[in-house]
Amino acid sequence: MRRTGFLALATVPLVLALAPAAASGPALTVSAPTAGSVHPSGSTTLVTWHNGTGREVDMWLVHGTGVRVAQLAAKVSAAASGEKAAVLPDVREDKGYAIELVARDGGERGRSPSFTVSKAAQGPPSHRRPALPPRPTGCLTLPVCPGGSGAR
Repeated sequence: MRRTGFLALATVPLVLALAPAAASGPALTVSAPTAGSVHPSGSTTLVTWHNGTGREVDMWLVHGTGVRVAQLAAKVSAAASGEKAAVLPDVREDKGYAIELVARDGGERGRSPSFTVSKAAQGPPSHRRPALPPRPTGCLTLPVCPGGSGAR
């Protein structure tokens, strides 16, 4: 009897050693934007991630130690990996920005490497927003012209 009990106890560590290891590492990882990259304020940047939570996530722009600056997207896909073009808001030019993904229940978080936000790019005229035309003045905008006659 003793030998049987001893053999049974001796095989337990062997069975545990052969069992597949549990997945390690963070449940949410953000791989882009990359460390040290520079992105103009107001520009579009590609955000890529891996999501091991199986839950939808919210996307935030954070600065420094994690101070949330702006929410970039809500209820992003629960797929195992994804990408999204996000528009960076008009923020102060500085280093130390990152993209943070947060599971909808607030449990798991993933953060991109730190990047820099620069001043808004001016670019060639074809890439700038068109200027608004000047506001019309005079009789065309008034129901009655200053001289007493109606605008026609």
